Amino acid sequence: MMRVELERAILYVEENLEHDLSLNDVARYCNYSPYYLSVLFHQSVGETMKSYIKKRRLTRAAEELKKSDSSIIHIAITYGYSSQEAFSRAFAERFGVPPHKYRRTQTPIQETYPKHKLSFSKGGGEIMKDTIKNLQEKMEARYDVSILHVLNGSCMLERFSNEKLMNKNATYVSFNEAMCWGEADTELFSPAFIKARVQSLQTTEEEYRQKVLEALEPLFKGDYGIIVLWFGDDMFCQINMMTILAYLDQTGYKGDVLFCMALERRDEMLDHAFEMDSSGYLDIYRAVLCNRQKPPADLLPVTYQAVDMYLNYRTSESPIVKYIKRNAGKENLVAELLALFPEYGLGDLQYKMMIEEVMYEDEV
Repeated sequence: MMRVELERAILYVEENLEHDLSLNDVARYCNYSPYYLSVLFHQSVGETMKSYIKKRRLTRAAEELKKSDSSIIHIAITYGYSSQEAFSRAFAERFGVPPHKYRRTQTPIQETYPKHKLSFSKGGGEIMKDTIKNLQEKMEARYDVSILHVLNGSCMLERFSNEKLMNKNATYVSFNEAMCWGEADTELFSPAFIKARVQSLQTTEEEYRQKVLEALEPLFKGDYGIIVLWFGDDMFCQINMMTILAYLDQTGYKGDVLFCMALERRDEMLDHAFEMDSSGYLDIYRAVLCNRQKPPADLLPVTYQAVDMYLNYRTSESPIVKYIKRNAGKENLVAELLALFPEYGLGDLQYKMMIEEVMYEDEV
């Protein structure tokens, strides 16, 4: 589907999320047959229109739960659910928390953005900088203790440095990992863990120690009263953050932990930090990353979504795997995957390995 035609279809969806909406309605508006539109939408977006509309409606409903006083049943009916029970089931399945609890706690979720907004305006960068500065100023004023900031990756650390977002009285490190790819070990950063990660990332132990472990030395050796986790809302970042929380649980860390969430696809940052409890995360990490199972405890909605994506993104039912199979051999396939599935946060290296993996399985 041509980009302008795709945008026309999705704009119509956006304008009608509160009304009865079907594939036939969108097809009629775009002057396509339902079958033709269904096939082209799936090929272009990576999922069915029905699935996309459901995700957008639940995201819009979550926004209303946070910002309005409308009753849950009113919001449920507005977004196409016949009862509050049906809406609550769908909401909990998507975000891992029922609507009433989400409204009360206002914990972060990973939003489903309109697909026609594949590239957001760059104006958010200045807002993001101001938000980061304000968050750190509040921390400095509230806590009279040493603070360690753990950032997801060297790119984020470099940005903090280049844009002068580092406070002189705090320490900053980056977690240069891709924990959503490959194998791990039940004891974090043990020799067995390092061996598993080296094999998974197709690197050497020397390179892994230099890139990952040396960068985390202040975390391993320091004594900090506050640890601040700066991670995005995508799957890649959330699985990395889960790993750090598991390490804090493993070491019996007793200080406070704060989570500051970046909305990297919008180049924005949520304007408040969330207090975290790292206890129990070692069991969560072992269930998810070592045993590929649902975790034994409740998670933040955004982490719940990431875990659900992680457990499924390399299966035959994964929208990424399906897209790779339909478009095998395309020269720009990696670029298309990066554009279509930003919520996974995967990089070109992971997509290249996924393509090789899918092609090998098809050959066998």
